[in-house]
Order: sequence, then C-alpha cells, then structure tokens
Amino acid sequence: MRTIAITAGKGGVGKTTFVANLGLALTKLGFRTAVLDANFTTPDIATHFGMEPETTIWDVLGGENIEDAIYEHNSGLHILPGAVKMPKKFSKDTYKKLKRKAKNLKYDFLLIDTPAGLADDAKAALMPAKEVLLIANPEWPSIMNAGKAAAVARSMKKKVIGIALNRSMVHEYEPKESAIEEILAIPVLQVIPEDINVRKAIVLNNPVVVSYPQSSAAISIMELAGKLSGVDYKPKLGFWQSLINFLGLGSF
Repeated sequence: MRTIAITAGKGGVGKTTFVANLGLALTKLGFRTAVLDANFTTPDIATHFGMEPETTIWDVLGGENIEDAIYEHNSGLHILPGAVKMPKKFSKDTYKKLKRKAKNLKYDFLLIDTPAGLADDAKAALMPAKEVLLIANPEWPSIMNAGKAAAVARSMKKKVIGIALNRSMVHEYEPKESAIEEILAIPVLQVIPEDINVRKAIVLNNPVVVSYPQSSAAISIMELAGKLSGVDYKPKLGFWQSLINFLGLGSF
C-alpha cells in the first residue's frame, strides 16, 4: 500500500479539495483508494462529499473499529472522515496511534490530508505516511512554504515525491517550473489550472473530477493520478471541449 501524505507549508492553497479529487481520480483509474482526514482541528474531507458521518477517525482512536469509520462514495472511493466537533485534546501520541491503525488498512493508495502549516500537529500527521506530496499555489511565498514542509518531511525520513502547483493562471508572473525545481530540488509533478468548475463542484458537494470530468482542472488531476500510478492517462475530448480547455475557459 502506498501511503501518501498531502501537505502544504501554509493553508489556503486548496489542499483538501485536491486530496478529495486525487482520491477520486485514482479510483477512476481502477485503484483501490482511500482518503483519511488527519486534520483533527479543522477536518473538511467529509464536507467535500456532503457527508455527515456518525463514526469518525477520532472514534477509531478512541477504541472503535476502523471499519466502522470507512464510508464508500458511489465512485468506489473510501473515506475516513474527521470529527466535525473538535476533540478536546490530542498529541503526538495520537498520531502514533493513527499510524498503527492505518497500517492495518488494505488499499493500493491511502491519501492522508494533513493540517496545513508547520506546527506540531502538521508534523505529527506525516508519521503514518511513507511518501509526501506537496501542494502550493504558483507564487513564491506559497512555494517556499512548501519547501519548508519538504524539509520537515525529509527530517522525518519521508520520501518527498514532488509538488503540485494548484490554481495556475498560466501567465508570465508565475514562477517557471525549472526555477522551482532548481531551488527546492523537488520535481513539479503537475500544474493544475484555475477553473471555475472546482468552485461549482464544492457547492454541489461533489468534487470536480466526477461532477465536471471534462473540465481542465479535472483532466489535470487525472493526469497526475496517472503519473503517480504509472497509468498512461489520455483524456477523450471533443473538438469544442479541447478548444475551451486550451483557452482556459473550463467547460460548458
């Protein structure tokens, strides 16, 4: 099982939205996939799917069976949600227990949504993962914060597999991928375009990969899923949809 933590040096980059969609993309490619919400203070994974779970990963850490906190989306993706009500307290030991619980899961991919930032909870949430995928917006402050998160991950002996740049406007003011790779010594795996359909999908509680599968953002995330899994993903688009995506207009 590939256990990948998705993290950012700072909040507001679209990390949880990205995790939800990447999990769906891997599922669509035929991989048994689960997403785990390890953000105990502000868990949002369930919200992206319109869920109101009765049993959460916090209940599992309190002694419940982990199977009782697994919910299956109609796509086949499995979701282990966090508790909407913030737990009274947690510590590094909480995440050690989470690591032990997660070790018993049987998936091709387990994606872990971590707290944003570089505080102790964000560092501890990396413990269950073997690999770390960074996400940032295509601007230097966000990118450098991601670089700090990468340094933390490396200090914990985690493999940093790359960085995804989210909400790209593809203009001259955005840093070049080559410059980012040179400074961070991390490959840029994917550039995900700004796409109004992502926001539409959030309103629908149905992530963009399934609600607007031919949108530019959905296709980009599917391409990243292909790169992570070794699948040669080729989108099938008609002429007009290809033109719309090329012009950065999203989809109909």
